Amino acid sequence: MKKGQKSIGTIILMVLILLALIPILIMLFSSYNITTNLLQERNHVTQVSTTRAVITEKDTLLNKTRERFEEISKMPNFQNDFDLAKIYETMELVTYGDTEIKGMTFATSDDKFTSLSDLPSDFKPSTRPWFQAAVEKNGESVWSPPYENAAVEKNYLTTVSKVVTNKNGDWGVLSMNVSYDGISQLLSDLTVGRTGSITLISDSGIIVADIDPARIGEDISKTKIFKEISDPSRNEGSIAINEDGIANIYFDKGREGSQSFVYAAIDEDEYAVEIQALIRNSIIIAVIITIIVIFFAFFVRNVIKEIIAVFEEYFNELKNGTYRKIKKADKQKGTGINILSKARRYVYPDKHGTEIHRLAASYNDMIDGTAGLVKQVRQESDHVATMSESLFELSQQTSSATSEVTETITGIAEVTGTQAQETERSVSQLQQLSDVVQELTTNVTTMNDQSQESSSINQQSMTVMNEVNTSWQHEMNQMEILVDSMNGMNQSIQAINQIINVINDISYQTNLLALNASIEAARAGESGKGFAVVASEIRQLAEQSKNSTKEIESIIATIQGQSSEMVNQASRSLDGGEKQTRLIEQAIASSKEVYTRSAAMIEGIREIENSTNRIVNIQNIVLENLESISASTEENAAGTQEVSANAEEVLATMEEFVGHVSDLKGISDVLKQKMNNITVID
Repeated sequence: MKKGQKSIGTIILMVLILLALIPILIMLFSSYNITTNLLQERNHVTQVSTTRAVITEKDTLLNKTRERFEEISKMPNFQNDFDLAKIYETMELVTYGDTEIKGMTFATSDDKFTSLSDLPSDFKPSTRPWFQAAVEKNGESVWSPPYENAAVEKNYLTTVSKVVTNKNGDWGVLSMNVSYDGISQLLSDLTVGRTGSITLISDSGIIVADIDPARIGEDISKTKIFKEISDPSRNEGSIAINEDGIANIYFDKGREGSQSFVYAAIDEDEYAVEIQALIRNSIIIAVIITIIVIFFAFFVRNVIKEIIAVFEEYFNELKNGTYRKIKKADKQKGTGINILSKARRYVYPDKHGTEIHRLAASYNDMIDGTAGLVKQVRQESDHVATMSESLFELSQQTSSATSEVTETITGIAEVTGTQAQETERSVSQLQQLSDVVQELTTNVTTMNDQSQESSSINQQSMTVMNEVNTSWQHEMNQMEILVDSMNGMNQSIQAINQIINVINDISYQTNLLALNASIEAARAGESGKGFAVVASEIRQLAEQSKNSTKEIESIIATIQGQSSEMVNQASRSLDGGEKQTRLIEQAIASSKEVYTRSAAMIEGIREIENSTNRIVNIQNIVLENLESISASTEENAAGTQEVSANAEEVLATMEEFVGHVSDLKGISDVLKQKMNNITVID
C-alpha cells in the first residue's frame, strides 16, 4: 500500500478485537454479579437454616427438660411426705446417664434441701433466684436466665424450678440444672459459608455458646450487633454490620419470651477467594482470546487486502486503456502453503459462487459491455467523419437558397405571429387547469393507497390479537390446573401432619412406659439395675424420635406455608389473567370498529377518485382539441418566424457554420485515433 493511502484492514482488525473483548467483559461482569448473588443467597439460606436449627435444638432441649421435670415432680416421693433421702435417690435415678442434666436440688419451705451437686454447708435455698422465681409463679415451671457454671469454666447453665406441694399441703421447690453443651456441640458441627460462625447469646448480651470456646462468657451488650438484635420491633432478619470484620448477620430470637438469641455472622472476606479466582480466570481467558483474535484479524486483513489488490490491478489497467478480463489462475506447483497466493487465486469469475466470484463475473460483464461500446463508437466516429464532409457541401448550397426565401417569408411571419401568441396563452391557461386536476388526482390516489395500507395493517392486528386471545385462554386453563394441583399438595401435607401426630403420641407413651419402668426397676433394687439401664435407653430413643418428629413437623409447616403462598400467588395471577382477557376482547372489538370505518372511508375516496378521473378525461379532450388548434397556429407562426429569422441569420452565420463543420471534422479524426488506442484483451 502506498504511503498516505487509507486501508480497511485496520478497521477490520479493530472491529474483530472489539467483538472479542466486549463479550468477555460482559461475561466477566455478568459472572461476577451472578456468582456474588448465588454466594450471598447460599449463605443467607445457610444462615437461616442454621439459626433455626439451633433455635429448634434449644427449644427441644428446654421442652424435653420441662416435660421430664413435670413428670419427675409428680412422682410418689414428691407427693407423699418429703423424705429428703428418698428424694435424693429418685433424683439420682432419673438423672442417671443423662449428660445434659448437671444437677438437681430440692428444698423445702424451711430451707432444708438435698442436691446432686456439692453445695456449701451454709447454702440457703430461699435466697437463690430460682427458688424465689418458683415461689412467685406458685406451681408453674420457670426458667432462669443463662448463667455460668461455677464448677466448670466456660460452661453455661439454665435452671428450671417449680413449687411442689404434697398431699399434706407441705411445699418445696424442685430445680434442675441444664447444660448448653449439646448446643455448643451442634454449633461446632454447623458451618455458614467459608468464614461464617453461629453464636448463642443471652438476652443480657452474654455469649452462652459459640464455635470458638474462648468467646463463651464474653459480654457483647455494648456492640452494634447486640443493639441491632435486641430491637424489640424485629424477631428475626438480616442486618448489614460492617464492624470488626463482619459483613452481615442473620438473627433469630425464637419464640416470644425467650431468654437467649441466635445469630449467624458472615465475615467481610467471605467471597474474596471466589471473586479472585473468577477475575483471574476471566483475565486469562481474555488474554488468550485476544491473542487468537489478533492473529485471526491480521490473517483476515491480509487476505482481504490481497483480494482487493487483484481488483485494483485490473482497474489500473482499465484506467490506462487496457480492457482485460479476470480469469481463474492456475494452481502453482510445489508443496508449500502460501495463504496470500491462495487469496489471489480465489479471485475468479463465477456467477453462482461467493460475493468475490460474482464481483469478478460482473467486472468481466462490464468489460464485455465496454468492449462492445468501444467498437460501436469506432464505427460511429468513422460515420461522423463522412457525414461532416457531406454537411460542409450542403451548407454552401443552403446559403444561396436562403437569401431567396427570406423576402417571401417575412410578410407571412408578421400575420401568423399575432395569432400564435393568442392561441399559446389559451393553451397555457388550460395547461394550468390540467396541473391542478392532476395534483388533485395524485392526492386522492395517495390517500387511497394509505387507506388500503391502513386497512391491511388493521386486519393483521385483528388476526394477531385473535391469536393472542387464543393463546391467553390456553395459559389460563393451564393456570387453573396448576392451582388445583397445589390445593391437592396442601391436602397431602395435612395428611403427613396427621401421621406425625400419631408418631408423637407413640413417642410420648413410650417415654412414660420407660419412666415407669425406671421407677419399677428402682424399687426392684440390685436385680432391677440392668432393666433400669434398658429403660433409660428406651427413653432416650423415645426422646430422639420425638425430636425428629418435631423437626419434620417444623419442615412440613414451612413447606405448607410456602405452598399456601404459591396457591395465593397463582390465584392472584389467575384473576389478573381474567382481567387481561377482558382487555384483549375490548381491543379486538375496537379494532373491528376501526376496520369498518376505514372501509367506509376507502369507499368514499374511491368515489372521489372516479369523479376526478371523469374530470381528467373531459379536460384531456378539451386540451387535445385546443392543442391541435395551437399546434396548427404555432406551426404556421413557427414556420414563418423561424424561416424568416433563420433566413436572415443564416446568411450572416453561414460562414461561421462552415467553420464549425470543419472543426467537427477535426474532432472526429481525433476521436477515431483515441478509440484505436484502446486495447481489448479476452
